[in-house]
Amino acid sequence: MDIRTLKARDLEDAAALLQQAFSHSAHTRGYKSPWTGDGEARDLLDRERQSRQGHVVVAEEGGAIVGVGCVRLRGEVATVGPVAAFPEGRGVGGAVLDELLRRADDEGASATRLYVDAWNPSAYALYAGRGFGVVDVVAHVDRPPGIAPGLANSRGLEVRAFSQSDIDELERFDRKLTGNERGGDLSAGVRLVARRRGDLVGYLGAKTTDSEVLLGPAVAMDMSDLFTLVMNALSGTAEWLDAALPLRARLSTAAPAATMAAMGTGFRVRELGVVLSRGAPPPTRPPQMYSIDPEIM
Repeated sequence: MDIRTLKARDLEDAAALLQQAFSHSAHTRGYKSPWTGDGEARDLLDRERQSRQGHVVVAEEGGAIVGVGCVRLRGEVATVGPVAAFPEGRGVGGAVLDELLRRADDEGASATRLYVDAWNPSAYALYAGRGFGVVDVVAHVDRPPGIAPGLANSRGLEVRAFSQSDIDELERFDRKLTGNERGGDLSAGVRLVARRRGDLVGYLGAKTTDSEVLLGPAVAMDMSDLFTLVMNALSGTAEWLDAALPLRARLSTAAPAATMAAMGTGFRVRELGVVLSRGAPPPTRPPQMYSIDPEIM
């Protein structure tokens, strides 16, 4: 078996394997695949392949792609995923993971983080066997289309559209709370920022696809500020949010009342997952929504 960098000619086969592996794992446990088809998986791999921060590797055996995995570097923090092998149980996934971790280590990563669905114990075992531990439990929440209830007292919070003039302060704020250096991701994805007495205290990112709105990344100093940002986005005034589309988010449960606040805003808990980390732990566990695409821990 040869493990090497993914090339453009590998994209179709690697995407088909990624979709097949995740669909098989999810469907056998009664869940949906994260992608509706090979096209979405191909777009993800191609974007990661072209990123200057990332590595995509494939495992090849007998001329066939049997495994694939991605890692992205954001400063000293690396984010792994997705990782897939098919058929399972032959050690291919572990070999791909080891190569991704080696590359992250070679580039100076002091911490590696990833997301795992709670319904996938085999993936959890793979990562736990390489020193990963749980640092957060995530509620995967969704919300049907529609306007949210009216905003409650925001305690002097000023919410407005993100501007590129915010980016330096936003990067410092995010790095302090999450440990990530992800200015490019923030610049491309943040939609709203929140300030109190002039100081930045939170932000909300989002990405719209043809079928849904993906909320995140979103980070705030406290839980009420986070959901004031969410409620503002759902108020019907945000031009970037299509009220006819459902919403999906990965909500950290570190803040005790976060899940209750989400349910009070019309979200429902669809499933659970965990954030795993190896190396230096996150500096804090603020109220936040983790990004789904690109996957940012």
